[in-house]
Amino acid sequence: MRSLLVFAVILLVAVSACFSTPKVGATEVGGNFWFRYHLDRMDESTQRSAFAVERGYIGLAHRWSPEVGGQMTVNVFSSPDAAGMTGWNFELRDAYLDLGYLIPNGKLRVGLQKNYFGTVYDWKYMTVRRSLADAVGVVQERDYGVALLGMISEGMGEWTLSVMNGEGFSSGLTPLYADKQPAVMANIRFTPMMETMLGFSFLRDKRYVYSWDSPSYDPLHRLSYEDRTAISVVGRWGGGPISLLGEYIYYDYPIPDRENTSQAANVKGSGFSIFPKMRLTEKMEVVGRYDTWDPDKDSDQALWTPGTTAAMSSQYPVPSPWWPPTDYQSKYYLVKHNVYVVGFNYNITDRMEGEPGVLLQVNWQRMDPQEDLEWYDPATEDTGTMTLDAVDSFIFQLRWGWGALDF
Repeated sequence: MRSLLVFAVILLVAVSACFSTPKVGATEVGGNFWFRYHLDRMDESTQRSAFAVERGYIGLAHRWSPEVGGQMTVNVFSSPDAAGMTGWNFELRDAYLDLGYLIPNGKLRVGLQKNYFGTVYDWKYMTVRRSLADAVGVVQERDYGVALLGMISEGMGEWTLSVMNGEGFSSGLTPLYADKQPAVMANIRFTPMMETMLGFSFLRDKRYVYSWDSPSYDPLHRLSYEDRTAISVVGRWGGGPISLLGEYIYYDYPIPDRENTSQAANVKGSGFSIFPKMRLTEKMEVVGRYDTWDPDKDSDQALWTPGTTAAMSSQYPVPSPWWPPTDYQSKYYLVKHNVYVVGFNYNITDRMEGEPGVLLQVNWQRMDPQEDLEWYDPATEDTGTMTLDAVDSFIFQLRWGWGALDF
């Protein structure tokens, strides 16, 4: 089956390349690839050392008329899967249609598309670490739904109103986070001058809450159906060779109550990201980043509550309203943590469309937990704490791409 998919993708790319043009009535092809060496060090020992193709986007776009167009993107990648096996896989990344009839200075977009929350939808991976909301599990990059996208007059900004499944793009026959109420998102960006922006995003959704001892999210372990709300404030400033991007996120969401684990209770997470960037030469820029995130800012405890030896494992579940991020073991997302990033980007060559064609990225990244986890063994009634070690990551990545498609 995979061989047939590979052949189909290659055939589509080959045929489309022959007719690649932005003109109405023709198909355009584009691609982006990320080849990475990733080294993780913890407590003076190597935890990971591997080469991988983290992403391999192959996209096709077609415009039937000035008002109607669409895009499809397939991600071909080699990364560890949920079982810890390393191999290559396919993933549908985009599959949407744009209709420009209904909205002045805008369009209606339907299908699998970007999430319009915070910096998620316009994140360009100028650090290897993902945008804040995606990195800590508030939303994923893509989702299935319908969005209205419009421009503010005189080029002063843009706005988006969308209704999404709320389950992310990795949908299956029984998606882990499949829900019965769509998520509503609103996003607005003001750009009063070049390199200056102020934006606000709002997310409202509902989630099933599962008991902590339900790693498979068995429906028999559902506790209740509760609201979750997220707000993002984004700002960007640029002057000369220096630019600064900042984001603050507030997240109100339900988990099993600490005192009574058969009931749900809402907790409040918050954090912010600061991303300075300085251009040294036409081809070289230095990047830095500081993220801090507290999944439960009103409590001095980690998010998990004592009651099972599962806390001693790296595989116990994260709270059900979250996406389970995979950059680190699950337990790292249950504690307040800081992430530091320093690196540089070297643009080896441009593509014809003005974007980087071949880009070398080098990042040092540290995940630094600020809280301990607690554990309890009901068999012996022993208790204790688990200190999480900081993780240092050294990442060397080559990115290359072609075409003018928006990935």
